Amino acid sequence: MFNKRRSEIQIIGNILDVSKNGAKKTEILYQNNMSFSQLQNYLSFLIEKNVIEENIISNGNGTSNRMYVTTTKGCNLLEDINRLYQYFE
Repeated sequence: MFNKRRSEIQIIGNILDVSKNGAKKTEILYQNNMSFSQLQNYLSFLIEKNVIEENIISNGNGTSNRMYVTTTKGCNLLEDINRLYQYFE
């Protein structure tokens, strides 16, 4: 019944799920099998909507990493997405 391709809602749900405990861009990229430009677009959108936040973590040696973490609002959205897909199982 459904298209084999992932919907934008599925991709957003996957990104929110991977980022629940914090994730780097590469982790999100590989686990969601997407291009870098796609990831950039989704992260920008999700940060703008306050469902993901970007945290800069200092490594202590002058370098830093960016971690992306699902916010409380994002966790609520993820629960809603999962609930929605349960209706179609």
